[in-house]
Amino acid sequence: MEGVELAVHYVPAGDDAPTGGDLYDWFTLPDGTLQITVVDAIGHGVESTRSALNVTHAVRTLVLERHPLESIVARTADTLVPTFRGLMATLQLARLDTRTGELRLANGGHPFPLLVRADGTARYLEAWGSGVGFPFPGSDAVLHDRLAPGDLLLLYTDGLTESRRDLDEGERLLMSSAQRHAHLPLPELIAAIVADLHSVILHADDTLLLGIRLPTGEPHAADG
Repeated sequence: MEGVELAVHYVPAGDDAPTGGDLYDWFTLPDGTLQITVVDAIGHGVESTRSALNVTHAVRTLVLERHPLESIVARTADTLVPTFRGLMATLQLARLDTRTGELRLANGGHPFPLLVRADGTARYLEAWGSGVGFPFPGSDAVLHDRLAPGDLLLLYTDGLTESRRDLDEGERLLMSSAQRHAHLPLPELIAAIVADLHSVILHADDTLLLGIRLPTGEPHAADG
C-alpha cells in the first residue's frame, strides 16, 4: 500500500501446531483508509486459530457494512458468542488515513499499542475496552491520535511482552527496545525488538508484532 510501511513477526507457541490464536488482518476501505485488526484468541493450536479467524471475519464484515468503529467490538461479540460458546478473544482495531496520518483506535481488552515518535519519544496509547467472550464486551471509547512521517506504531499480542511473566517489565523492555532500534528499516526493527524481548522466555505463547510507519518525505495534508 502506497504511503505506509508495514512489517510483521508471527510465531506460534509450540512446534506441535503450525498456527495459534494470534492473528492479524488488514485491508483498505473504499475511502482509502487502512483498517488493521489484531486478535488474540484464548488457547493454542488450530482450535484457537479457528476462533481468531471467526473474530477477524466478523470484524471485516462489520467494518465493510460501515458500522461505527466504536461499535465493532460489541457487535462482534453479539454476532459470535451465541454460536461459538466458549470463544474468548481480545482484539485491537486501528484505522489509519495514510494521507493525513489520522489514527483511530478501538480496543477490546488488548494490550495497548506503542507509539514511537520520530523524535524518539514514546508512549502507550491507552484505549480501553473488554474483549469478545468477556463481561460487557466493547470499546469504552475511540482514541484519536495522529502519525507524522517517521512515527512508528506497534501493535502486538501479550506473547511478546509476557515472555518473562512480568507484564510491566515486558512493556518497559518493548518501549526501550523500540526507541533503540527505531532507526532501522522496518523489517529489521521488528526482528530486533523480538530478539530483545525473547532473549529470555519463561512463558512461551503465540507471539505477534506488527509495525506501521509513515515514511519520511511523504506529503501529508494539514490538520483539519
